[in-house]
Amino acid sequence: MIKINLAPTAAQGATSTSSSMSFGSSSSSMSDVFVGPEEIRKEGLKRLLILLLGPLALFVYENQNVPAKNAEIAAKRQILIEMQAYNAKQAASVAEIKKFKEDEATIEKRISALEKISKDRQREIRVMDLLQLIIPEKAWLSRVQLNPDRVNVQGYALSDLDVSTLLEGLTRSALLMDVNLVSSSEVSQDGVMLKKFEISCLLERPE
Repeated sequence: MIKINLAPTAAQGATSTSSSMSFGSSSSSMSDVFVGPEEIRKEGLKRLLILLLGPLALFVYENQNVPAKNAEIAAKRQILIEMQAYNAKQAASVAEIKKFKEDEATIEKRISALEKISKDRQREIRVMDLLQLIIPEKAWLSRVQLNPDRVNVQGYALSDLDVSTLLEGLTRSALLMDVNLVSSSEVSQDGVMLKKFEISCLLERPE
């Protein structure tokens, strides 16, 4: 008679038990890995918030600092405008001062020229007065030429003595220097013998 033992052996039992435990553990791990839609949505929101955190911080920084920077820039621009206006005004003042100095120099030159002309005329008048004062009674002048630095006179006299007297008077004058008799000759005029003379003098320049 044949007997069949259906009871598992110890080794088979251990194997079966181990297999059951392994399957249970695997089932448990699969249940832990599985994430539901709610968890996915929460994770997505977290990541979105992290991504938006940088731009949000930049936006907050700009709102806090940009208005102050804009105000500072506006103030500096106003200062620049004022400085430009001041410089333009100063440039106009400098131009006016330069024009005034140029006009002043021109006026001074004209005044100097007028003073020189006035002095020259006064000197010429003094020379003419001197000639009228010292010319002898028997002598007369036919020509008086006044140059800037020299006087030339021509005339007639009845004798050499009259010519010498005129030369002496011119030499004593403080207005004239280097008095020279350029020429002297006898001429007949209306049957009368006369001394024709020419005298040249250096005219002293005024200081």
